[in-house]
Amino acid sequence: MESAVIESYEKQRKAFLSILLTGFSFLILSCCLRIIPSLNDAISGRPQYMRWIGDRVARSITTRYGNDAAVIVTKDEKTDCQQITDVNVPDPDDFYYVVSYSETTHSVCFITYATLPKGWGQANSFVLYPSTGSNYGKKLNAPVRVVSVAQFQIVYPMAYLSLLHWRAKIDSSSFKRAANAQFERWFHSTAEPGDSLDVEIDFPSLRADVGRRHRSVNEVLMAVMLASVLLISFGAYRAWASYRQFSVFLARYHCPVDFGTYIRQDLSAIANRAREAYQDEQKRAREQARAAIIAKRSKEAIRGRLESILITLPNEEARVRTRECLAGDNVEDMKALIQEFEGQAGQRSPEEKLTALLDSLKQYCGDDELDGFCSRAFQILAASDFRDARAFVVHTHDQLRARLKELAEQKTIQAG
Repeated sequence: MESAVIESYEKQRKAFLSILLTGFSFLILSCCLRIIPSLNDAISGRPQYMRWIGDRVARSITTRYGNDAAVIVTKDEKTDCQQITDVNVPDPDDFYYVVSYSETTHSVCFITYATLPKGWGQANSFVLYPSTGSNYGKKLNAPVRVVSVAQFQIVYPMAYLSLLHWRAKIDSSSFKRAANAQFERWFHSTAEPGDSLDVEIDFPSLRADVGRRHRSVNEVLMAVMLASVLLISFGAYRAWASYRQFSVFLARYHCPVDFGTYIRQDLSAIANRAREAYQDEQKRAREQARAAIIAKRSKEAIRGRLESILITLPNEEARVRTRECLAGDNVEDMKALIQEFEGQAGQRSPEEKLTALLDSLKQYCGDDELDGFCSRAFQILAASDFRDARAFVVHTHDQLRARLKELAEQKTIQAG
């Protein structure tokens, strides 16, 4: 029963330590990912400058044309904008605007397409599907074959793009360097309205868009840190509560245990040491109690013998000494005085011999039994002589030993 209780506490301890370890691990990891710039930037990913510039260009065009034309944004790292062939389409019915961007070349290509007229050859034509890129304008209900009528490309210098990074230091000098940087532009058109290229991008909002993923990552890291703190708090609270319960359990052995020991060591080992220490303490207490019983009975016998000698003393001085010795109640003084009166100096008294014999009974009986045997032995000594008292003790010793042997045999049979 006790082992099952200890095992339950041990499982709780390991579970709560696992919770604490998990919480601290996530807290340390999330703090490192949040605080160390190189790690924080690594998990945030490379800034997608051109994606967000392309997004802003498309939104600006959509604001101008509404749902009158499709405005599509797509990533294209392969096509060279300047290699696209224009086709002169007279009086085109519909225009389709495609903004393609390249993170590698830091460029945005704004292409204006027109519907391929019926009967024309499909050379230099291109099919726009409803699933092509992200459409901010008029939705495509079916694939449309188109041809390019105009292209406009702009290549952004890193002096400008670097200002969009979330860690960039924004001041007048950095804006001055960006203003002095060269923007490469290229334009070719056969039927493009001139005002369609007039696009303005708000720098602060563009910079906020570029850092959007970075902010999201940091918000997740902050949430993980908060969850880790809550997990650590929960694990610490439950571990402390389990420790208090285990301390109450160990109180039966009078063995306090500190929280550090509870955390570091196996609870079965702690309980075993506490139990063994308690059992040793109880054993010493029983031995001391039994020794006190024997000493008490021996002292009573010696005092009774000295009192009987006092009655027979003819000398008043000897009687005074005897009364003083009895008043002092010192066993050694009383024994010495008895030996002096009986001329037995240097020899052990019968009471001492009987006390030594009674000491051999301690291991075979309890305190109450031992007290009864001592009382009976000293009564026999007082009424008869040492020989009869010794015979009683030896007989009692043999009986107790036989009883102990019989109990051991019964336990062996039951265990088998």
